[in-house]
Amino acid sequence: MIALLASSGFRMARALLVFVLGGCNLMNQIPKGGPPPVPPELVQVVHFPTTDTLTLEGWFLPGSQLIANPGTRQPAVLFCHGVQDSADSNMADFIKQAGYTVFSFDYRGFGNSSKADLTATTLAEDSWAAFEYLRSRPDVDPDKIAVYGHSLGGAMALSVGSRAFKENIPVACVVSASAFSTYRRAMNDFVPIAGFMLGGTDEPDPEDWAAGLGNIPLLITHGERDDILPVYHARRIAASAKEAGVPTEVVIDSRGDHIVAYVYGTYLPQAILQFLGRHIGSP
Repeated sequence: MIALLASSGFRMARALLVFVLGGCNLMNQIPKGGPPPVPPELVQVVHFPTTDTLTLEGWFLPGSQLIANPGTRQPAVLFCHGVQDSADSNMADFIKQAGYTVFSFDYRGFGNSSKADLTATTLAEDSWAAFEYLRSRPDVDPDKIAVYGHSLGGAMALSVGSRAFKENIPVACVVSASAFSTYRRAMNDFVPIAGFMLGGTDEPDPEDWAAGLGNIPLLITHGERDDILPVYHARRIAASAKEAGVPTEVVIDSRGDHIVAYVYGTYLPQAILQFLGRHIGSP
């Protein structure tokens, strides 16, 4: 009975975290981004399966090199969106506008992907399915895929990188933007008692995934004025990664918040673009 209660509390607290991070709008996801920065006829809407036979939808936006050189394999960026976003999130607009090939997708329950229960495990599985799909494309260099995610997506980017390293699959680099270090700490930021509902579990947290990146280069970005996920999360993720010997860079915007710093700011986007340039080349 104790184990059952602990398990139920764990699921409830995680669901509450998803609810809070999603602006209490989980059931009605509305695309936030504007038109893709490439001609509409070049945007490929694709569908790919999950391990449990659901179907996810993604947007493949070819970058400048792929447009100029069709039929070649080019570097690409896999983007994992946050809870209140969807495949056309504007959190990756600066990467698209720089000329990189970008693949964004919707987790189950978002956009036009299959409707199904959303859990921390399924989020990670859906992110991995997107990564595998991107690797399978004949126009993508599988050795030059960067994984970038924001907020909850920043945690998912870490999960993809960690699993790839464990399975000896190449990932060029990982960018975790304004993510949370553990579910318990993130819940305590909102409702202190909710963190106690999680208790001790064997479930992996973002800081665990960060420690499992091995030799994959990691960039952690955050805003000092983030009032949704305080900046200490970035420092804890970084500490976990560095302690494990992961090559880690941390960039903190002293005036940045959770969202605007990436959409209208320049400091964090420029840091991310420079990092991508070093690891997958210029677009």
